[in-house]
Amino acid sequence: MLVRLIEIERGIRGGTPRLKEVYINSQHIISVSDDFAANETLIKETKQLGLTENVVFSKVIIHEGNVPKSITVVGSPAEIYRKVKEKQILKG
Repeated sequence: MLVRLIEIERGIRGGTPRLKEVYINSQHIISVSDDFAANETLIKETKQLGLTENVVFSKVIIHEGNVPKSITVVGSPAEIYRKVKEKQILKG
């Protein structure tokens, strides 16, 4: 089941971050944790991105082939967990 998340995509050389909508297969999620680095470094950019000041970011690690991939998404780990759990309940 696919879960819709909002990813924070950063430029290769630390350019301006931007928001990107992603759909992730919930069965490929390995872990979700607080992204303390993003919470500290993106505080100034939150208004530019159209987010509220008290937004929280999480690091989601997904299984992509043989290599795990880490992405930063908008929302706390608990919010991400609820989205994944809700999709599993509605699965059928």
